Order: sequence, then structure tokens, then C-alpha cells
Amino acid sequence: MAASSPVAYFQAALKEYFNSSNFSDVIIRCEGKEYKAHRLVLCAQSKWFSNACNGDWKEAAEGTIELPDDDLPIVEAMLNFLYHFDYQASTSPMIFNAKVYGIADKYNIPTLKSKAIEKSRKSVETCWSMDDFPHAIREIYSSTPGNDRGLRDLVVKIACEHMETLSEQPEFRILLEEAYGFAADVVLFMAKGSFERIKTHKCPNCGKTWEGVAPSGPNYYCLRCGSYRSDWEAHVVHR
Repeated sequence: MAASSPVAYFQAALKEYFNSSNFSDVIIRCEGKEYKAHRLVLCAQSKWFSNACNGDWKEAAEGTIELPDDDLPIVEAMLNFLYHFDYQASTSPMIFNAKVYGIADKYNIPTLKSKAIEKSRKSVETCWSMDDFPHAIREIYSSTPGNDRGLRDLVVKIACEHMETLSEQPEFRILLEEAYGFAADVVLFMAKGSFERIKTHKCPNCGKTWEGVAPSGPNYYCLRCGSYRSDWEAHVVHR
């Protein structure tokens, strides 16, 4: 049997340290529950945790990071990803993945955002007709800034593709009345050539493809590997 690659070996070894006291040097605390963690693992994947564990932050001195404003299941998913490179949704997949995307944005974990997009795409494409689709859209539009199109373009595209059916659902009609940002995106999507706005881009860094609207500017990243570029229009593979 061929030997495992160094990356696979590292990933397998890292899993053993999840919530382990071995070499643990920081505590993550949320809703009264504590997780034993490792600064190297956190800081290597998150700029927010890197700042918290270094410098003059009190977390750096005390060795404990409090996350009082976050939901415990979502924090657990985030920590699982940092050690296992994956997570499992414990409730409605569409809403759960949207919340994971939100916490990944909050704590600046690009790879977790990419994983949340991957899982969201699968759940939204298969579950858009379910009652929690409007709630997932609310979560996306309330937890991400307007210039973050990672999940917004996804749900707008799916909603426009199935607008005839969705418009018959009372909860979706209420959503259109209440969520002005989403309603505006739907109108703009339809007015500007509909699905032609969503393009497939191939990242020159990781070689993977993703769909979305890539605005100009240096702050838009690959939805797969998190690398930042300003020339995504040059990497469109399908128009």
C-alpha cells in the first residue's frame, strides 16, 4: 500500500489533538462549555485568533478566549473544521451552513468560508423548496456585509430560477417584503441579463472553479482556497 502523503499524514495526526489537553495552550469558552485548543492550529488558519493570541489582547495573557456572542453549535462546527477540515450540520443544513459562513467571516477563516459555500450549494440546490429556505436567506443577509457575495449570489440565483414556485409560498413573499437587500438583488439579477451575471471562475492558485459575481478590487478572494485577486474577470472559464 502506498504511503500517505505528508498532508494526509498531518491532517490525520491533527485530528487527535481536537479538544485534547496534550500541548493545549489556550481555552475556548462559549455558553459555559470549554474546549482545549492550540494556538498554532488557531493562528495558522485565522487572523482573528492570531491577533487574540498575540500582542496586548487580554486573551494572549490569560490564555482563555471567550466567545459570548456566538452559538455553541456553530462554534463547535468551527473548531471541528480547524482540526478535522470538515464539519457536520446539526440542524437545518441551509441555515446551519449560513451561520457557519457567518462565523467564518467574523473570525477571518477563508478556508471555512469555502467549505460553508460548498455545503451551502449542495443544500440550497436540493432543499430550496423547503420552508426554511426563506429563513436561510434572512440569516445570510443579516450575518454578512453587502460586498460579500459568497452566499448571496447563490441564493439569489436559486431563487430566480424557481421564482414561479417560490412566489406562491407565503413565507417567501413576506421575505421579499422585509428583506430589502435580497429583494433588490433579485430585481438587479433579473434586470441585468439574469443568469449571465453568474460566471464560472477558475482560480490560478488552487486550480478549482467557483461560481459568482467577482467585483473589481483587491479584496475578493477565491471561494475555494481563499487567495485574494483583483483580476478574476481574466479567469472566467464559462461566459
